[in-house]
Amino acid sequence: MGGRLPRLCPRAARSLCCQSSSRWDDGRREGDARLSEIANSRAVIVSGGTSGLGLATAQLLAARGARVWILGSREQTVAAALDKLNIVGGSACDAADESSVEAAVTHAVEALGGLDGVFVNAGVDGEDKNAMELSLDNFRRILDVNVLGAFALARASARVMERGSAIVINASVSGLRPEHGFVDYNVSKAAAITLAQSLALDLADRGIAVSAICPGYIRTPMTEPMLDDPERAAELLSLIPAGRFGEPVDVAELVDFLLSGRATYMTGSVLSIDGGRSV
Repeated sequence: MGGRLPRLCPRAARSLCCQSSSRWDDGRREGDARLSEIANSRAVIVSGGTSGLGLATAQLLAARGARVWILGSREQTVAAALDKLNIVGGSACDAADESSVEAAVTHAVEALGGLDGVFVNAGVDGEDKNAMELSLDNFRRILDVNVLGAFALARASARVMERGSAIVINASVSGLRPEHGFVDYNVSKAAAITLAQSLALDLADRGIAVSAICPGYIRTPMTEPMLDDPERAAELLSLIPAGRFGEPVDVAELVDFLLSGRATYMTGSVLSIDGGRSV
């Protein structure tokens, strides 16, 4: 019959299958070795790296062999974080000032000997006020840091990155499901999500993957006052199918994967890490 493949005897089929499996295993081992080499030699910048999610991510990346440089808003907090970390170094910069960001990236790249990944994590919280009482000056400050600052760091980094590199922008579940009383923060994080998707399109031809992550309620110094309030914590937990708040290491593990070299075909992705809150 035309087009029909000849039937193999069981022995021949097993032999062919074994040969194919062997070649696949060999290729997988070679690929795994290469990915391990990449993972263990990554040069990574973590902004907002002096506390919370940034500090936890810097710790995890360094523990897995990456060369890490943190950025923070003040020299004192950078120095304090460096006392806790076994990393290449860090420096202070104004996340909302493009020239400060570009100088910080240049310094980091010189110290790291290159740049393979960036966790764009620096950010500020909203005012926790009704829209009718919101300060426009504070709104602009939040946009300057959470959106324009994120763009400045991502662009400065992309200029020195090679193919196979990755950028992860820390957005928030609030960018997917706005939270009452935080118009400024909600808008900034929705913009951060679209920023990541837009950069993914513009940087695709450079071979640079860009993703946004959307953490939910994660226990950090910034959220502890809220999560330690029994009444408020109970209210928030009722919204989380997983029944618990996240820990910084939960986010760090996701960022590690996205920057590992194992996720180069994931670009423009928006990944929730919120215990099911956004479902």
